[in-house]
Amino acid sequence: MNKRQFLFATMGLGSSLLPFSTWAQDRWGESRGFPTGWGLPGQQQKWEGYTEYHVGNFSGGIESMLTHQKIRASSQPLIFKEAKRKIKLNFAMDASDFAAKYNRSGLLIARNGEIWHEEYRFKRTAEMRFFGWSMTKSIVGLLTGIALEQKKLETVDDRIDKYVPQLVGHLFADITLRNLLNMSSGINICESFCSPNNGFERYGFSQIGYSPRRGEGTDQIKALLDFKWGRSEPQGTKFNYTDINPVLVAWVLETVYQQPLALIAEQQLWQPMGAAADATWLTDAKGFTFSGAGVSATLQDWARVGILVANDGYLNGQQIVPKAWIEDTARHTDKDQASRFNVARPGRAYKNFFWHHTADGGMLRMAGAVSQNVLIDRKSKTVLVQTGVSNEDGADEMMRTLFASACEQR
Repeated sequence: MNKRQFLFATMGLGSSLLPFSTWAQDRWGESRGFPTGWGLPGQQQKWEGYTEYHVGNFSGGIESMLTHQKIRASSQPLIFKEAKRKIKLNFAMDASDFAAKYNRSGLLIARNGEIWHEEYRFKRTAEMRFFGWSMTKSIVGLLTGIALEQKKLETVDDRIDKYVPQLVGHLFADITLRNLLNMSSGINICESFCSPNNGFERYGFSQIGYSPRRGEGTDQIKALLDFKWGRSEPQGTKFNYTDINPVLVAWVLETVYQQPLALIAEQQLWQPMGAAADATWLTDAKGFTFSGAGVSATLQDWARVGILVANDGYLNGQQIVPKAWIEDTARHTDKDQASRFNVARPGRAYKNFFWHHTADGGMLRMAGAVSQNVLIDRKSKTVLVQTGVSNEDGADEMMRTLFASACEQR
């Protein structure tokens, strides 16, 4: 075996020998069939960060890496009508050009029951489930609104120890549901839009575990109970984006329903809205869901969630999420100061685990890492779903320009 053959053998490529320069340029792993997993032997095990694994992992591969629960489809799915339209960003670029330029594995634009544009790249298909990353948080937000309507919860201003006995006397005990839903809990952790990042050290390890024993012995509840860093500011005073917030809300929901969150989602959201395919929700080793980033679903089912929100919680012939909850999600009160427009982030607001892109709450966004997005225009009822494998400069602005073009169509 020569040096070149030895190099490829140790990389796990076996006899599929390619010139090294070709392999190095194969950013997305197409020459190896879009591999899945934690990375090549000898590397730190990561679920994101090795770009040649992104396509495979983000379209189903992650389900083989971590335990998960299934969210079963409806027996009577809501059927979309195909109504193709040419949607352009500008004179030189249309929706397909956008998807190609910015490495979008899937792109779907719909309004009500019509699909105007749907395409897949990197040999992905409509039947594949796409990992939503933090779009999962928005699903937790919708389930919270349903729980309030069903009187499982009394008010978002309740302390969480009212519902979770294990938190009585804990440093998180008096945090309200509102401040969790708005990312203004005051918990002392740095995960996003801050530095230095200590998220994995203080909590994230309990979700995926330490390399090379990923997924083994993970226990998010224990990590919450053992959290020793306290609060960095009073709740309600500062926006701080962290997975701990939706995980605490999920713990409340599982306690009041006495069911796993995946089953709550199946019964209260997925099946009522007419989901056409099964979804999955990642869990730790104890079976507790990843509520910050855990749901995988088909592009069309992500679109059904968006259309549900666009229609004020009504879909498939029924009011699934209370209209009042969608309206509450789209506005800020005096109790939501830390998450208001231009306060949470420049040009952004946040409410009930949804991002706002306009000051009036007319455009809502379910946003996940590495370019996963559902954009929702409440006025035109237009929805854009994109799944991606990378963050590209200028892509976010172009996505919103494409969406604005779609919203303007009559």
